[in-house]
Amino acid sequence: MTYVHLPKGYQPRDYSFRHREWDDSSPYHAGRGTRPPPGRTALYPAPRPRTHRNLPKLTGITVHTMVRDALKDSAFLHAAGMVVQSITGARATVHYSKVNIAAFELRAQKACAVTSTVKGPLAYRFMSSLIDVVLPRIKDYDGVSMKSGDSTGNISFGFTPEAVSLFPEIEVNYDMYPSRMVPGLHVTVHTSAKTDRDAKLLLMSMGVPFTTKGKSKKK
Repeated sequence: MTYVHLPKGYQPRDYSFRHREWDDSSPYHAGRGTRPPPGRTALYPAPRPRTHRNLPKLTGITVHTMVRDALKDSAFLHAAGMVVQSITGARATVHYSKVNIAAFELRAQKACAVTSTVKGPLAYRFMSSLIDVVLPRIKDYDGVSMKSGDSTGNISFGFTPEAVSLFPEIEVNYDMYPSRMVPGLHVTVHTSAKTDRDAKLLLMSMGVPFTTKGKSKKK
């Protein structure tokens, strides 16, 4: 879908150097570094012609949850870690707060979140469970928002605690997880695509639904 045929002998544009040189119209230009392209403060990865050698592929998945109730009861953090570890098949990493935020009753060096990143077969197994089991059972789910993405090929979306309980690893042992302690999750899909468009086309081909109705609904 993203393949671009190039005629024989065609030389694609070289995007390796996109900074602009000064024209030396002023003596103050001497010794200055190059300028970035106008209109942007940051350079995104340069587009390259699509060939069979650089087709986008899934490189990893990060599952993250911030457990606010863990600030008062550490049992919530343990339950969240078990949930994340069960659905990803990889050990969860605990994260600690760095600053004090009075509005959230957050203190520095307090365990408040867990994250797990999977690659290879575990990432594809997670996507298989997500696409074949979880998403079809979420009531009135329109899909992932088309606005999702970080402009570099990573797509993020979230699930409520009710949707998390639909994962087969949780559902089969649901009695092990107190229902009030099952957290919501944020999922980030990492791809080798350089643009969000290519990343979304990859996920669409795998069966992930997308919607243009603003933010994705989480029922």
